[in-house]
Amino acid sequence: MYTVELFYNNSDEHKINKALTVVANNVECNLKAPVDVEKPEITIAATDAYDRVNYARIAEFGRYYYAKAVTKNNQIITYELTSDPLMSFKSGILSSPAVISRNPWVYDKYLPDSKMPIESRTARGLFPFPGTHFSGSNNSYILTTIGGGGNDIPDHWGSSDDGGE
Repeated sequence: MYTVELFYNNSDEHKINKALTVVANNVECNLKAPVDVEKPEITIAATDAYDRVNYARIAEFGRYYYAKAVTKNNQIITYELTSDPLMSFKSGILSSPAVISRNPWVYDKYLPDSKMPIESRTARGLFPFPGTHFSGSNNSYILTTIGGGGNDIPDHWGSSDDGGE
């Protein structure tokens, strides 16, 4: 006989700190043989309070599990459990020094990522400005552009070191 804690979990599966609502503590359960620590199957005495259970913890295994009710009758509920390694090994994960080199959900421009295509090029050109806005003998200007570009850049830009002319 094992004891299980039953929860309602409303957190994303990729989140390490799950927001759990306790449904029941110290519930006695039977494990279906052969016991698989990664995917155990448990049976418990049924109550209506367990209808919203979708998460569990078996203290003897030291693991948290996603719970899926597969059968229910008036007296017994059977759950198929699937190990949640993020919550089960949370303290070890959070205490590990690491540089995360890839995150498939959020791009970090400061970490090189071979799966994120990048294009970088320099285009230089000399453009006369109409009017007198930039006229004068003691004026210096730096013009910078970001983004845009594309296939409409003339082929002669950057072809020589004299400003593209």
